[in-house]
Amino acid sequence: MKTYIMRWNPGISSAKLFDYNAARDKWPGGFRGDWSIYEWEDAHVGDEYYMVRVGEGTNGVVYMGHFMSEPYLGKDWAGDPNKQRHYVDITIELPCDPDEPMITIEQLEALIPEIEWRHGHSGVLLTPEQAQKLHEAFPLE
Repeated sequence: MKTYIMRWNPGISSAKLFDYNAARDKWPGGFRGDWSIYEWEDAHVGDEYYMVRVGEGTNGVVYMGHFMSEPYLGKDWAGDPNKQRHYVDITIELPCDPDEPMITIEQLEALIPEIEWRHGHSGVLLTPEQAQKLHEAFPLE
């Protein structure tokens, strides 16, 4: 099993903050969705990820989950008709209030400083050592 960092910027994403909050209210134990993944070549069913909110607002890990599909091609989430992206179906586990992340961006930066946490694409594959540090810091209840 591999561990990925996925990023969500509600200000530019097709996944809006309102929709996430509505789903979290309806299914507080978790739900499913799909997400684009840039580094898709080594991603497989069962791999885990941590979703990091970036952009405006409070940044940090807002949920985690697992890949429920192999990567597949789909239409561009931003609406570019000439572009396709790779996606994975995901579980959304332990969804929290996005304004109160489980691990803040500052904590992530201190924990694994070699990662650019505030910018970048979804699907950054962590090394086993980086993944272990994140597992140890994650406040599972």
